[in-house]
Amino acid sequence: MLINGNMPLWFRPAELHHFNWLFSVAPCFAVHSSKINIITDPRIFYDTLCERFRKADKRISVASLYIGTGILERRLLDITKETVHTKNLKFNVLLDYQRGTRGEENSRTLLQDFLDEMPTQCIVSLYQTPRLQGSWSKALPSRYNELVGLQHMKLYIADDTVLLSGANCSTDYFQQRQDRYIEIEDPDIADFYSELIEEVSAFSKKCERGGSVKGFQRKLTKDMMMNVVNMRMRDFTEKWKAQQGSNYYKVFGDLNKDTWVFPLIQMGEFGIRQDEQATLSLLSSAPEGSCIRLATGYFNLTEQYASALLKDCNANVSLLMAHPNANGFLGAAGPAGGIPHAYSLIAQQFKKKIEDLDQSERIRMFEYQRPGWTFHAKGLWYYPPGSNVPWGTIVGSANLGERSVRRDLEAQAVIFTSSPELQMRLHDECAELHKYGTECNKELQERQVPLWVRATVGLFRTYF
Repeated sequence: MLINGNMPLWFRPAELHHFNWLFSVAPCFAVHSSKINIITDPRIFYDTLCERFRKADKRISVASLYIGTGILERRLLDITKETVHTKNLKFNVLLDYQRGTRGEENSRTLLQDFLDEMPTQCIVSLYQTPRLQGSWSKALPSRYNELVGLQHMKLYIADDTVLLSGANCSTDYFQQRQDRYIEIEDPDIADFYSELIEEVSAFSKKCERGGSVKGFQRKLTKDMMMNVVNMRMRDFTEKWKAQQGSNYYKVFGDLNKDTWVFPLIQMGEFGIRQDEQATLSLLSSAPEGSCIRLATGYFNLTEQYASALLKDCNANVSLLMAHPNANGFLGAAGPAGGIPHAYSLIAQQFKKKIEDLDQSERIRMFEYQRPGWTFHAKGLWYYPPGSNVPWGTIVGSANLGERSVRRDLEAQAVIFTSSPELQMRLHDECAELHKYGTECNKELQERQVPLWVRATVGLFRTYF
């Protein structure tokens, strides 16, 4: 029996009734909490990838911004190559074109052996934003052309297991760059994300034997490509919603399933805004007495997110962001070196709005700082009224900022659970991150920001 035609009666907790609208946004997959593995250490993240890829029997699929060229990445690829060769399985990789071809030695050249030696088993796709099609790709210099838009999804699939993260496949993210990593073992969810990679690959460039790269349907204009991709992604989502919703027993009827996963896609430049819609709705509909904890490596809230937090949200809120010392751009050459200052300026401005609206007791801001570490974690934890553990989380690649909403391709998931054990594990994950957070005070407000950053941050805010 269903509530409002959507929610089963046994899905009773009143705290979750506020989020029935999720069923109109994304398909729902029911799993048991024991099938969800929360990783909190980047070194374990790396070891897990190696182990999963070594044991894979039918497929390995990866979506990342890029694959690094260091020793750890090469070892992971060696493991993958051995598995693909000996077990004759499929290997599908989706990267960003601009980032994946930067420099003479890059992700594309690193993967060339797979294509030359096992062309029927391996597919390497490079997504390029339609904003850079044609002459724009050559007009903008390397690195700066990456500002326009990127393939930013982080998905690591081995057989029936998918690991959702915000971490790229590179040495920094395998050692002392803190991110989030949630692994789900479920054949349907793995199929969903594997097909998502295939869908994006279908409108991406293809790497071929011998080192050439084949473009995607050059006859399409930018506007035509926007329409084609929008229709493909909407059809993809509706297909999966129908597939999951057509069998209510599959989604809701198994009383052994205590956790519900809603995959979200954000492709702002193509008009696909599931993650934005879900995040805004969750922030706006959280009831009084609840708590929302947010994390982002790059603090640059959209106007809509900021407005929802300041004016619509009834929950108590904490915001955890990177201190400049924990920002990956700290010390970067050229204009990129000003990015940590830009985030500080944006945080100062938001902090002032909190104070002007007398919201300081309800909304608190924290900065992550850990010697030798950078901070790249992002997401949300939802604590219902009266609970000291979260019942839900959003995890994936999006940073709650302008880039994620407008320019990049992002993959996320909302996860709700009624399992006390998984709730505690989610709380421990959240608490571990906040252990290195210090509440923002006068030090943030008095932090000096270079004049050139103050003068330009407004113009370029949607690019970082």
